[in-house]
Amino acid sequence: MSPVSRARGARAPFAVGAVLVLGTGLAVAPALVPDAVAPAVLAAAHAEAPLTDLDGEITDRANVLGDRKAEVQTALDRVADQTTLQLFVVLVDTFDGASDGTDWANQTATSTGMGRNDVLLAIATQGRQWGLSWDNNAPLSSADLDAVEAAATTAARAAANAPAGEGDWASVAIDSADALVSRASGGGGGGAALAVGGAVVVAGGVGGWLWWRSRRRAAGQAASTSQDELSRLSTDELDKRASTALVEIDDALKTSEQELGFAQAEFGLEATTEFQQVLTKAKSDVQQAFVLRQHLDDETPDPEAQKRAWLAQIITLADGAADALDGQTASFDDLRKLAERAPQVLEETTQRAEELTSRVGVSRQTLATLAATYPPTALASVSANPDQAASLVEQARTAVTEGRTALEKKDRNAAVAQARGAQNALGQAVKLLDAVDNAGQELAAAGPKLDKGIASITSDIADAGRLAPIITAAGDATVGPATAEAQAAVAQAQAAKQGGDPLAALARLTAAEAALDQALAPAREKSEADARAAALLRDTLGRVESQVRATDDFISTRRQAVGPDARTRLAEAIRLVGEARQLASSDPSTALRKAQEAERYASSAAQMAQQDVSGWGQQQGAGPNIGGMVLGGILLDSILRGSGGGMGGGQRRGGGFGGGGIGGGFGGGGFGGGRSGGYGGGGGRSGRGGRF
Repeated sequence: MSPVSRARGARAPFAVGAVLVLGTGLAVAPALVPDAVAPAVLAAAHAEAPLTDLDGEITDRANVLGDRKAEVQTALDRVADQTTLQLFVVLVDTFDGASDGTDWANQTATSTGMGRNDVLLAIATQGRQWGLSWDNNAPLSSADLDAVEAAATTAARAAANAPAGEGDWASVAIDSADALVSRASGGGGGGAALAVGGAVVVAGGVGGWLWWRSRRRAAGQAASTSQDELSRLSTDELDKRASTALVEIDDALKTSEQELGFAQAEFGLEATTEFQQVLTKAKSDVQQAFVLRQHLDDETPDPEAQKRAWLAQIITLADGAADALDGQTASFDDLRKLAERAPQVLEETTQRAEELTSRVGVSRQTLATLAATYPPTALASVSANPDQAASLVEQARTAVTEGRTALEKKDRNAAVAQARGAQNALGQAVKLLDAVDNAGQELAAAGPKLDKGIASITSDIADAGRLAPIITAAGDATVGPATAEAQAAVAQAQAAKQGGDPLAALARLTAAEAALDQALAPAREKSEADARAAALLRDTLGRVESQVRATDDFISTRRQAVGPDARTRLAEAIRLVGEARQLASSDPSTALRKAQEAERYASSAAQMAQQDVSGWGQQQGAGPNIGGMVLGGILLDSILRGSGGGMGGGQRRGGGFGGGGIGGGFGGGGFGGGRSGGYGGGGGRSGRGGRF
């Protein structure tokens, strides 16, 4: 598969989770059961305390699905394929240990490590009760929840009223799944929160890599996934887990790197050497995982056994990197001492927010000036940066206010979470505004480079006219097409000087010249060919490294929306750039080919990332919480609505050194691994329930 192609059979690999729990026996109301059979019904029912463990997407503790289990699984797959939700079904006999269905659902959600986007629907068939639990940050509207409730309770009522043993409980799950799909597709007149397709929403973790890790942590087991456990998964499920793992650990690395930067600025490089070493090793391991993902995505068909081995290795590498980062969490927190320094950090953050506010205005003016000169395509990656930066700055201010309120209430953990979130938000804002400045500089520098490139390739075109007969006589017909492409590239470059996209023109010009040089190489001396390749290599590497940096900044400041495909292409571009640099002095021609391939992957990554963000925005709508910290992957509410949080709380991907969920997560994370840490510091869930 070419680098611009999507992964084979791509699904919403880091889909948000929803869990449907069906209980075949809450305490049955005597009025609903004939006196003669009530004792038998109640005796047969097995009371279940809120669950602490799930078997997977379907947990049939009541053994009522029978041969329709596959049909239910198909319905759940539709949800995963067509929305960013992942629906799970659990069937039990009766609820026990909770006052009602809502409490039972909430306790089960907490105990099994449900995350921000995980929804738990609990239904007791014999007891005719239900409970719905969701995180307060879940991207679900009231209408979405109403649709699930109506579908589930209607089907459950029909199943409960059926003759004994004939209740169609499978339809409760199937109808609920169909309701979610319908809402996501607009069939319910809304459902914007249930993003689909290219819209990539944060993984709640249920059903994916995070969920399995959080279950083990809740049970006091090691978080790393065992090979035996992976061997029991279908290849499709293994693929989804691997994709989720890559997104999670990639976000964790980005947040850890940002958090490490804060620490280095405060305490110097020597004090942070060990953390830097751990982060470097983790990044190397994750780079290997991305290489394997790229092998799976290429055009070459892979044997089933090889595919499964690579997928398992991806998960293992991600697990190992997460464990290494998590191993430094306590030490990193000891270094930064945010709990002690929270008042100072909040004050410094306020001052920084004021400085950035003025930069936002300047950035808007810069973009307006650039837009008067260059086409929209040249500014696509930065056009929304000032708005996103402004949103981040405003939300950082809000976090500071909340942090100060937390200090007044003697809640240091909540203050730390807010301080960390505000710092990370402003850090992302700086990246966004810097990207606008860099774009202006690169576009301005492209003009002279175009003149130089046109002159260089024009010389090659002249050489082609002189050398083509010699090469053609030797049976090589590549000079003609290469010359035609070179002439077309010159025409585009000339047009770009009059108001077109100079960066795109420069890329085409360099690629065309390299192709023409390669076609002319047989008739040139090797030394001349190497010299030309080395000159083109310098220009190409400078351009592709700039694009890699810009794309990495784009993803890191919009990590909520960007999926594994763009990240994999970017990782491959980075790898190829490294190889090109290693070969630059010994084999410039091969190095140039590597650099050109890297440029194609970097361009593909940029396009995919922009498509993901565009799709995410369309599906999310224009609500007040869209953009800013949400798009940037900095989520605070869940951990702060709980009992403090910050240190080990929340279940958000993309953590980092120091506290919160998957080693960070809510509150902007800290130094830590990219996986779930259970509920630790608070969940923030709501619920509803009743009888059917």
